[in-house]
Amino acid sequence: MSDKHLVLYVEDNPANMRLVEQLLNLMDEVELIGTGTAEEGLEVACEQRPEIILMDINLPGMNGYEALVELQNMEETKDIPVIAISANALPSDVERASELGFADYLIKPINLNAFFAMIRKFLNLGDAL
Repeated sequence: MSDKHLVLYVEDNPANMRLVEQLLNLMDEVELIGTGTAEEGLEVACEQRPEIILMDINLPGMNGYEALVELQNMEETKDIPVIAISANALPSDVERASELGFADYLIKPINLNAFFAMIRKFLNLGDAL
């Protein structure tokens, strides 16, 4: 069993997936699993039990909001913090995500300092890279 912190990223855009993969590769203590659909993400979340889930909102098929509701309703995943990552930057978008139960909200393009701070906060890691 790995002693790394497992993070699941649900994202249909390969460029965004590569970016987050590259960022998390800078953190030796983190392992990333990526999926391209919410449906696949739900399956992986149940099987792998990541410590946090990064969730794109605009996904093909089931969107990020619907996926969050599913995660909240499953015993295996209901306590995993889910962080929305979206280009939707309106205050109403952020507010809706918060009301639905997302643990936090990152706006694309990703602010690197905010991204690392958020990952470290939710994984209870120190401040340094």
